[in-house]
Amino acid sequence: MKRFSVGQKWVNEAALYGTVLGEVIEINNQGRQGTVVITDDRGNVLDTFSGSAVTFQASGEWQLIDE
Repeated sequence: MKRFSVGQKWVNEAALYGTVLGEVIEINNQGRQGTVVITDDRGNVLDTFSGSAVTFQASGEWQLIDE
């Protein structure tokens, strides 16, 4: 199981929006839950996700960006 950490970045290739990026801005429960701001490749905010790391990954086949 993955956990969130502040500043963590995720990527998803969405059919409607193209490349979509997510950045964790807040964590709770020792990283098991968090808030992710979701943007397009131009930095426009599309959505915000709040919930568990497991649910986030499963929600759109998000991939963690290795830094």
